[in-house]
Amino acid sequence: MSEIEWREEREKVLERLGKFEQVAAESQAEAAIYRKMLEECWQAASEALKRKDLDLLYKITGKFSFDWVPTEYEGKEWGKLFLHAYMRDAGWLKHAKKRLEQIKADAEIILEDDEIDAELKERIKKIIDAADDGLITHIQHT
Repeated sequence: MSEIEWREEREKVLERLGKFEQVAAESQAEAAIYRKMLEECWQAASEALKRKDLDLLYKITGKFSFDWVPTEYEGKEWGKLFLHAYMRDAGWLKHAKKRLEQIKADAEIILEDDEIDAELKERIKKIIDAADDGLITHIQHT
């Protein structure tokens, strides 16, 4: 592999890695929002228990209890939202799997080049390890 080809391949790998990092950051942001919402719910419930204001507690947890049943309209809307989220996440996982496989394959090709130095080889091995780590079993079967 010539120097120019190697640099082009390196740029492609770095570009793919940058896109992967962006998707990961967006995913972490979503998780942070959901976690914040759950923490706020827990704090509100904790405060309701401390104040012994059970009416407030029911307003917070009422929809989580088993004696509360959503209306037909709410059930249909929740089903649509769940299906949309499931399809979005399944698509995201499929896309992420393909990208990780491509990153790993490209990095392995570059690693085979005898002209690259030991430090760069170690960095490429880390990229391969990160791709392997991302390709965990439940993603590989999507």
